[in-house]
Amino acid sequence: MGGGASSELIAYLKKHRDGAKWLLAVSGSQGAAQLIVSSGEPVISMWGWSGSDKAMTLARLKELVKDGELHYVQLGGGMGGGPGGGSAVSSEVTAWVWKHGTAVRESDYSKSTNSASSSGSASGSSAQSNQSAIYRLDASDVS
Repeated sequence: MGGGASSELIAYLKKHRDGAKWLLAVSGSQGAAQLIVSSGEPVISMWGWSGSDKAMTLARLKELVKDGELHYVQLGGGMGGGPGGGSAVSSEVTAWVWKHGTAVRESDYSKSTNSASSSGSASGSSAQSNQSAIYRLDASDVS
């Protein structure tokens, strides 16, 4: 995705938004800006412009999810810090999303997906530096 998103993904996120205020949370401001322009919807930039801003804390993310304001988080592959900016705060957020989120398979929203895409298992997925993954979080995921 490289900070942007396909029209298929945007359509999927809008369809499965379930009343959330935010369409998606992404690593950096550049990717968020691209998504806002292409979707016309509000998007959260978790790590700021360069990926070093600690704007998103684990407590804040849990609050947004618990209140139903956010369901989808993109990790890895985006501009501005890769999977989470490289700080202790972003690493904590990333680890929590990996553990509690449900990976959205590319085949769930893309018609042109091959069988080698993500497995759909959060524990089996790896948000490598060039690869991004979308995770679904719900209030039941917040402990």
